[in-house]
Amino acid sequence: MRDIVDSILEIKKVNKNFGGIRAVRNCSLKVERGTISGLIGPNGAGKTTLFNLITGFYELDSGEVLFKGKKIQPGSQTHEIFHKGIYRSFQLTREFHSITVLENLLAV
Repeated sequence: MRDIVDSILEIKKVNKNFGGIRAVRNCSLKVERGTISGLIGPNGAGKTTLFNLITGFYELDSGEVLFKGKKIQPGSQTHEIFHKGIYRSFQLTREFHSITVLENLLAV
């Protein structure tokens, strides 16, 4: 059995509503240290909202986010979460269109 320290990121029963719209409902997941993970789903499934919750762009309605075994405190500012080691990049489809795919990935 793996210890919680093997989970670099853990999401526990996270919920987010926007008025009457339920964007994320009871979401739980673990990302194990040293793994590469993906999050897939159809448009409108809540993928971007979940990333915004993890990175502090949106505040959780309920649930918790743990990074390296430590809870990200509700109301934490995006820059505080960034300094803990959680950050995101945005999809820029034509930012560096004159270079190769590999060169674009290395630029990130």
